[in-house]
Amino acid sequence: MSDSGPKTRTTIKSGSNYKTDHVAGSQEGVVVDLSQFAEKLIAYEDISHLLNDEQERRIVDYVKSMVDMSYNKIRKRYDHWKEADRAHDVYVKPDATDFREKAVIADTRAIADTVLTYLMAALSGRNPMFQLEGLNRKSRQSSLILERVLHQQMRRTAGEARLAQLLLDSIRYGFAPTKLIWDAKSNQNQIVNFDPRRCFPDPRVNWGDWDNMQYIVFADYSSFNSLLYCGLYPKLRMNPELRHKVSPPRNAWNAHHWHKEEGRGLSIDPAQPNQRERMDHAYFTLGDARVVDEAWVRLSGHEINIPSIDQIFLVITILDENVVIRMQLNPYGQQFPTVIGGLYQDSHKTYGQSLYDLILPMHDIATYLMRSRIDNISAALNNLIFVDPTQVSVPDLIDRNPWGVVRTLPGTKPGDGVFIAQIPDVTKGHMQDIAAMSELKQRVSSASDAQQGMPTSDGVRTATEIQRLTQLGSQRLGVLARVMSATTIRPMVRMMVANIQDSLAMEGSIKVDGQNMPNQLTGLVEDGYLDYDVSKDLQGDIDYLVIDGTLPLEPTRNAEAWMNMLQIMAQTGLNMEYNAGQIAEEAIRAMGISDLDRFRISKQQMQQEGPSPSQQMQLMEKMRGASVQPNENIQKEVSKGNLVPLNQARGNER
Repeated sequence: MSDSGPKTRTTIKSGSNYKTDHVAGSQEGVVVDLSQFAEKLIAYEDISHLLNDEQERRIVDYVKSMVDMSYNKIRKRYDHWKEADRAHDVYVKPDATDFREKAVIADTRAIADTVLTYLMAALSGRNPMFQLEGLNRKSRQSSLILERVLHQQMRRTAGEARLAQLLLDSIRYGFAPTKLIWDAKSNQNQIVNFDPRRCFPDPRVNWGDWDNMQYIVFADYSSFNSLLYCGLYPKLRMNPELRHKVSPPRNAWNAHHWHKEEGRGLSIDPAQPNQRERMDHAYFTLGDARVVDEAWVRLSGHEINIPSIDQIFLVITILDENVVIRMQLNPYGQQFPTVIGGLYQDSHKTYGQSLYDLILPMHDIATYLMRSRIDNISAALNNLIFVDPTQVSVPDLIDRNPWGVVRTLPGTKPGDGVFIAQIPDVTKGHMQDIAAMSELKQRVSSASDAQQGMPTSDGVRTATEIQRLTQLGSQRLGVLARVMSATTIRPMVRMMVANIQDSLAMEGSIKVDGQNMPNQLTGLVEDGYLDYDVSKDLQGDIDYLVIDGTLPLEPTRNAEAWMNMLQIMAQTGLNMEYNAGQIAEEAIRAMGISDLDRFRISKQQMQQEGPSPSQQMQLMEKMRGASVQPNENIQKEVSKGNLVPLNQARGNER
């Protein structure tokens, strides 16, 4: 790369007498000159089809440099992730021949599933799924509508499955890159989970400091038709010859190498070339998967030769490592549309720690103990036999006949000439050691037997003790859920809320459950549906309400809380200030009876039939209770002589 213009060498002297040599030039530090496309960039237009060969080459080289920088750092985690995959899948190598090599401890997977179940229930078990709050008075109603619109989109796009994948990657790898994009065709948010081995963030920032990243690159594989019809790459329609490029450079970038195991055929390398023998189909070919690198990058203005711009956020897409098929201004503003999840938050590390990083050493020890136990059993079953060939026919011992007959020489007593070595059972305590390893894994992960729904090993603990231990374990998992809610779910929801608010042409209706409808929305609901307009009803300062990490209340516990509330109101007289009838209805609904209105007596039925006998008894009881005088009034009447205690009256009669 040659610099044009005169060069001058300047020497900058600091206060510490250090010298820095700096060569200045007109094109120094310029990645690619885009000054001629400044207006189109500001207008959010794709300029990939306007680039000349030199500009395209510079951009490809820049993206490759970003990928290589990240790959050289993050690849150190690949071996650990491979071990985590094996433990999670209870995987045995296909070339394992010895039976002992096929023994793998499986409770590690159960522990991971228990933690995943808790996090899913804590983070997405509410209705609506994500709770929003308005940051000012004007945004209160908008937040209530918006959280239901967001809930509708999550249900429609299987958001629970996407969130579960994010949590699974956080548990298994400690690194869960996820994209948040807006689908203009369906007018809704899309959550896209990425394999951690295909995501390359800026390694110069610590964990959690994602706002200071200069770039993040996602590598993926796709067919040409999928790229063509997604609508993001108009250059593919302008240059149809790109379809027939059947031999793109494959795996020239180190980051595109296959770093996973095929396992039981579960993971297939998409870069493997397909057979091109057309046989009798001479008129078509399916083609191979095309490698696509999507880079979200932040550049300074001088790096694109537009010094009037302080910084600019761009999205760049490279096809087959050499063709720029998209380059435009970031449609999501000055942020990257991505969140990176992790189970443990440690801002002093570059990459997050996973649950498997903690429990894999104990998993390996338990697997070794299990395999050594199998070795000992196999040795006992196939123990050594010492034979005197002058007394026993050795071929009969080597090649057993179907009847198990072993011939001895004449005059030899059965059993003589044969000595079977006794193998001592030196591994009889290994099962207890394996159980100890399992308890250690549970202690580290907070996934106790009670959390897993399993009875305790000793079976003598009281219900109170089990409940207390379960609550303590839930508190530890609750802390993880709360931190993930703040560091991963909050930025994700913020992006989805911003995407909805920015889609100014969006209108629609949402179904609102009358049982869970806030009072602020009562006047907006008609026939069980709420109509909204994004430009009017969904704008405002709205943020995600971080959860406390606890699980949502079960219906039975919720009903108990309502009943306790009624009891307190009756004892304190608050039932005169609150509608106790509606509170009682909520208590009944919490017990699982949702269609309570079908039991209600209508006003017309009351007028025609009148009160039932039971209702008449209740009315009489109320009237009787209303005629009872307070104790102070009774004592005053007794002192006046107007009232006499009942026992004195009976004594006077006698």
